[in-house]
Amino acid sequence: MQMNYLRLGFITPLTAAFCLINQFVIYGIWYGASFSMVWISIERHILIFHSTRVATARGRLLFHYIPLMLFSLYAPILYAYLIFFYPCERIYDGTQTLCGDACFWGSISDSFAQYMSIAHDIMPIVIIVVFGAALLLRIIIQKRRLRQVNEWRKYRKMIIQFIFISSTFVIFYLPYTVVDFVKALGFSSFGINVIQYFLPLTNVPSIALPYATLITLPGLKQKLFALIICKAKQNTIHATVA
Repeated sequence: MQMNYLRLGFITPLTAAFCLINQFVIYGIWYGASFSMVWISIERHILIFHSTRVATARGRLLFHYIPLMLFSLYAPILYAYLIFFYPCERIYDGTQTLCGDACFWGSISDSFAQYMSIAHDIMPIVIIVVFGAALLLRIIIQKRRLRQVNEWRKYRKMIIQFIFISSTFVIFYLPYTVVDFVKALGFSSFGINVIQYFLPLTNVPSIALPYATLITLPGLKQKLFALIICKAKQNTIHATVA
């Protein structure tokens, strides 16, 4: 949806359903992924340093499934209400991304808007950075102290995946977060000329997520190498025959 707007310069089709779904995807689904990343940042410490807590079915329920469900569903449920059911005047502008701002932004109180900016934009980035840095520090300290190379090797791919995802969240989402937070403090004109460029950057983490997952698949490097070699041989054979 966003890519289509960036390509054309306007929203099409300009219908209420399309605009509302577009807004829900950008707010509800995106923040759902952001909060899920927050829990993943915390859960990595449990999986690596307190793995016995998730060794049983009860432990997995308490320390994996329930928190993941709460973190991932909070934002979609909240924004589903605000976008689809909140009583406000909905005006759709096809020349603006998201068909203009969601109407609830003009109706909610300033304190609630500040809460959403801090809780939804600032805190996830802070938590991801803090817990990510703490994870790396704990790994380095524990690895040097215990010298259990084989024990840490099995966590290597999970750590690389986490670093890759968390880094993309921080790098590409931080500029928009800063502008949005300052605007929530009352400086409505802050960053008005650049926020339109920062907003598309927030799509990068969702694009990078599949690649972060792929790099942890077992034997991926060997399969890609075999595929490239096989493709090169096929091209050589075709060129020789021709």
